[in-house]
Amino acid sequence: MSDGLSVDPRVVRTRHDVLAAARSVLLDEGWERVTLARVAERSGYARTTLYRHWPQRLDLLRDLIREEGRLTHTSMTGDLRADLVAELEAFRAALTTTGFGRVFVAIGQQAGDDPEFADLNREMRAEGGRVLHAIVVDGVQRGELANDLRPDAAIPQLVGPVLFRHLFEGDDVLDSEFVMSVVDWFLAAAREGEPVAPAPPA
Repeated sequence: MSDGLSVDPRVVRTRHDVLAAARSVLLDEGWERVTLARVAERSGYARTTLYRHWPQRLDLLRDLIREEGRLTHTSMTGDLRADLVAELEAFRAALTTTGFGRVFVAIGQQAGDDPEFADLNREMRAEGGRVLHAIVVDGVQRGELANDLRPDAAIPQLVGPVLFRHLFEGDDVLDSEFVMSVVDWFLAAAREGEPVAPAPPA
């Protein structure tokens, strides 16, 4: 750490073990079961230990989402299309194979009624869009995307079709080919500086 302080390896191990247990509960039992009591049981740690690290369930969910984001984000290569496809493909995989699709939807639904979930929803969207934001900014700076393209508008245009298909059309039609079609549809409009159409090609 920059302040010269070391982190107790026991704390690191505890947090790793508990977050791994929380992820297992999510995948096996659903997000509603990701409670401090259930995760304590699954991890083998005492509830009091979990409460020291995560006083509220939302604290645990927040760290779980951050960890999942760290694991699923891709690294930029400088190839605009390849970077967009890779990051959107990582999002598709997170939706369809990790169980986080249920979390995204559930937290979004809760956010309208609960200010704490609204904060978590904002954090989740910011973390989820972090790499796409950087890719778009880089593309604009290199002149590969329109100068007036706003990253905060571009991200929903990329993520929205994937999430829509996951929610309403089924994961059997949400494949890598669809992800590439979304990226190509986006680039065809964004490179011309035209408003992006409301839906990608089928």
